[in-house]
Amino acid sequence: MVEPVIRNIMKHRKLVYILFAALALPFVGCEKEYEDESKITYFPEFVMEGESLVILELGESYTDGAVTATEAGEPLDVSVAVTGEMTGYSGATVDVNVVDQYTITYSATNVDGFDGSVTRTVIVAPPTGDLVTSIEGMYLGNVQRTPAFAVLAQYSDMEYIYIWKTGENTYGISCAAGGYYSIGRAYGYGYAFQGAVITANDIPGNSFSFTQALAPDFGNVADISEFVVDAANKVISLNSTADFANGLFKVELEQVQL
Repeated sequence: MVEPVIRNIMKHRKLVYILFAALALPFVGCEKEYEDESKITYFPEFVMEGESLVILELGESYTDGAVTATEAGEPLDVSVAVTGEMTGYSGATVDVNVVDQYTITYSATNVDGFDGSVTRTVIVAPPTGDLVTSIEGMYLGNVQRTPAFAVLAQYSDMEYIYIWKTGENTYGISCAAGGYYSIGRAYGYGYAFQGAVITANDIPGNSFSFTQALAPDFGNVADISEFVVDAANKVISLNSTADFANGLFKVELEQVQL
């Protein structure tokens, strides 16, 4: 009786060995195939000379700092593209004769087709007016909105609002609402109330007239009123009323002294 039992045990053991060997074969094959497809890629690494933020006065010359890129220590070609946030400018260099906030993008591609980039911001700012003969300048935006008119950090010291000369006594403004949506909510310049013309009839007497501003990505307009210049404290205060509910914005612009 013992011999048949032993024979059956040996038979089952062989079956287990055969089954284990059959199951193991696909894993060995997959491991070899996976190892054949493994690869290391090195993404572009950049070195940028100069500051990442540069502020120039309108017309001031500018020389861009060098930017290099490498892949595992080997040099890569770097392409340069310049865009202007306010004007929509696109080119290879900053236009120092046009007020705008320019982004310079430096890009490189590694051997496997992976891209990398770094950016530099160059602000071409208007001259700093004395707020007696000129209201030009770069300003921090501080905005309170109806109905609460609360002072919120999100809408305080917003960088930047620009006022620049367009004629003998006329000025443009980058956002008639002080940057509430474009900067405070980070929607971008398409949501700035732009295009208004400010006519300075008498700056010391606070006599101004205005055309309407438009936020193109909203499709809404805003009217400027109660425009008051405080030359001693380097501040301009104004109201901006948009054509939607709760559309009154109280704006304070604090001039940056460059």
